Order: sequence, then structure tokens, then C-alpha cells
Amino acid sequence: MINLYKSNMRRLSRNPLFIGGLAIAFLATLAFTSNMIGLTGRFAAIENEERMFFISIAMMGFFTVFVPLFTNVEYGNGVIRNKLVAGYSIKQVFYSHLLAHASALFLMSAIYMLAGILGGAKISGSMLLKNTVLFFALCAYISVMLLLSIRVKKAVALIGYVFLVLMFSYSGVMTGNAIVSFVLKGSAKTIGVIIYNTIAFGQWFANLWFSSEEMNPGNATQLAISAAMIFATVFLGAFRLDKKDIK
Repeated sequence: MINLYKSNMRRLSRNPLFIGGLAIAFLATLAFTSNMIGLTGRFAAIENEERMFFISIAMMGFFTVFVPLFTNVEYGNGVIRNKLVAGYSIKQVFYSHLLAHASALFLMSAIYMLAGILGGAKISGSMLLKNTVLFFALCAYISVMLLLSIRVKKAVALIGYVFLVLMFSYSGVMTGNAIVSFVLKGSAKTIGVIIYNTIAFGQWFANLWFSSEEMNPGNATQLAISAAMIFATVFLGAFRLDKKDIK
């Protein structure tokens, strides 16, 4: 599987979409954090590191596109089938893609952090912790994208499923804010907050400066939720995957 991982990373290093994504991540984070673009109102008044964290959700949008595209192209070009002919299992292919996408996220996160610091964001324990929480939440989100990508070969169907996940993430969080704040009480509210934080967009929103404190169960709990999500989606992604017909 190490050879598969290295092969994926070589393709990533030459992928124009990924290279462009890194460049945009650096420039957008730098411009937003330092307020080069002349933001006004509440965005001008907040600390640089809060503006930096706000723009970080763009990485979720990038990997919503990149993960399915990268894997689906390998289906379409016969790359995955060639790997199976070479003696690798489809599970090894799945795990190697997961590690490669997690590495891609790590590289983009490092670029984002560098740009934020250059843009004036102050390094602190709370800043590093919030971004660590987001990193693992996005790892969980990437595992969901990969689960769909490895299971659904038809591009049109895959686009539909990915779009539904993205729309559910947004509408679920927006609706969840109202339900948790005004409807749920007691233990039901606690469960609601946990469900809310299973969504990467929810964890990001819960750590924003204007978000209600009740939406955040604590960073340790958020990390535990992300770990559980990663475990569950990887298990589902690999379950009976060897039975899948790859043409």
C-alpha cells in the first residue's frame, strides 16, 4: 500500500487543480486575514486570527470537488483497474487514496496557517486548537467524500450524491442552530449538539467568534466526534469492498 500511496502523492504533486488550490488557499487566506481587501463592519473589527479561521471553511469546498474528481478520473482512465491487475486489492486502493487526501489536506492546512501568520494572525494555544479541531473535522468530511467516490463510479450519480451531502451540511447546520437553541431541552439538546457537530461545517460554525457557546460541546468532544466519524466512514467504505465489480 505504501507504493500506492507514493504513486497517489506523485500524481497530486502534478495535479493542476491541487496546485491551483494551494495557491488560492495562500492568497485568499493572506488577503482575508490581513484585510487587504478592505473588509468593513464586523469583519474589520475582529482579530486577524478570527478572520483567518473564518476563511478556512473554503477548504471544505475545495475537497468537496477534488476528492470525487481525483478518484472518479482514476475509475474513468482505468488506473484503478490497472492497480488491481498489478495485484493490489481495492481496499488497498481505498486506504491509499484516504491517506493521500489526508496528506493533501495537511499540506493545504500548512499553507493556510503560513498565510494566516504572515497576514498578522497571532499564534496562541486557542488558535492552534481550533484549527486542529477543524483539520480532523475535515478529515472526517474527506472520508465521506471518498466513501461516495469509491462506491459510485458513474460521474453524474456521484455529482448528485456529493451535492446532496454539501447541501445537507449547510442546511443541517442552519436548521440545527434554530432547533438546538429554541426547541430542544435537557438531554435532547445535548444529543442535538452532538449530532450538529458530526458535520464538519457544524464544528467550524461552532468555533466562530459569533456562534452561541451552547453549540460547542468542547474541543475534546469535537475531536472525539471526528475520530468516530472517520472510523465509521472508513469502515463503511471498506466493508465488502472486495466484492465490488471494477470494470
